[in-house]
Amino acid sequence: MFLIFGLRSLRRQSVRTALTVAGIAIGIMALVTVGALSAQLRRIVQRSESIGHGIVLAYIQPSAMRTLGAHLPELRSRLAHTAGVRAAIPEIIVPYNYGTSRERFGPPELIFSLPPQGMKLVAQSLAVASGRTLRAADRRVVTAGADFARGRHAGVGDVISLYGSSYRLAGIYEQSFTIFDAAVFVPFAEAQRIVRQAIPAQAHAVLPRSDIATNFAVIVSPGADPSLVAARIGLIDGLHASDPKRLNAGIEATTRLFDSIIFGAALVALIIGSLSIVNTMATAVRERTREIGIRKAIGASDSAILTEFVAESGLMGALGGIIGLLAGTALCAYLDARAAANGSLQLFDVTGKLALGAFVFSILLGAAAGMIPALSAARLRPTEALRRL
Repeated sequence: MFLIFGLRSLRRQSVRTALTVAGIAIGIMALVTVGALSAQLRRIVQRSESIGHGIVLAYIQPSAMRTLGAHLPELRSRLAHTAGVRAAIPEIIVPYNYGTSRERFGPPELIFSLPPQGMKLVAQSLAVASGRTLRAADRRVVTAGADFARGRHAGVGDVISLYGSSYRLAGIYEQSFTIFDAAVFVPFAEAQRIVRQAIPAQAHAVLPRSDIATNFAVIVSPGADPSLVAARIGLIDGLHASDPKRLNAGIEATTRLFDSIIFGAALVALIIGSLSIVNTMATAVRERTREIGIRKAIGASDSAILTEFVAESGLMGALGGIIGLLAGTALCAYLDARAAANGSLQLFDVTGKLALGAFVFSILLGAAAGMIPALSAARLRPTEALRRL
């Protein structure tokens, strides 16, 4: 009954109702958009933390290449004998910078390479969407992350260029929302050859290709503190290890600050929407004073009048919530589709929890904003209401 009365009342002033609903819709659209952005950022952080759990990256300092000479086996041995280290896997990470650079948003495009035992770790974290993973005997064959392949409109079997050489794309990984999405994976011997091209010729004698690596993926022993292991690695001449706990804490602090900023902006939009409801319902009470007086004179209770006006404002909130939710979801889908087509990071995740929460919030916002005008209407005495006209 109250829903029918509410719809009839809203139809009386269709233009004013439409403007009020539009104000709420804009606020809910902003809330959905920034909420989806926040959810996606947290998803990316959590996914990256889960993949990197138990692994510390130990970087070989560029200045140590000459002073250490062909000491890759020695470095690996020293790492393996460091307390808290279960294994040390040589790795090569270099920027992908061949050809014309593309405008994209997200992690940098990188070339990753690990020996077969390291690629087993990758296989545990990334699922193959099409094609296959790298094999130990592969030459001139690569696999790529989802964003890297999409950005070049490349499929399995296509040929891509890396530092002037051609490689066949053997497989594409599913979207993981990690740094690997923008990466291309190369056989370890091929990556060593690429790095060797950048080393002065006079250094080739002291640094054979088989000893080339840019860093180590250090697998931490169960129960060991990764931060303590990173500190121990930093004491090894020529190596530098990043503290994963400190890195994750910095990322989470930045994410929390970003959440505060974007939700603050959404809150401003919602406050504006709630004020428009208060204004609309206060105007409705003034315009319908005679109607309220007549209804109360023939027996309508205060609670019935109050419920009717709250239902009317809640209905406006619901309509604005539906429109805002649809608009926000469409906007997020459009922006993500454009990002995917360009091989960029997709930044929005409209979850079911977010959608339901935004809709319920819009209803509660409408009902709460209409409460003061509704109380004013419920407290009108019939004689006073009729005397005002």
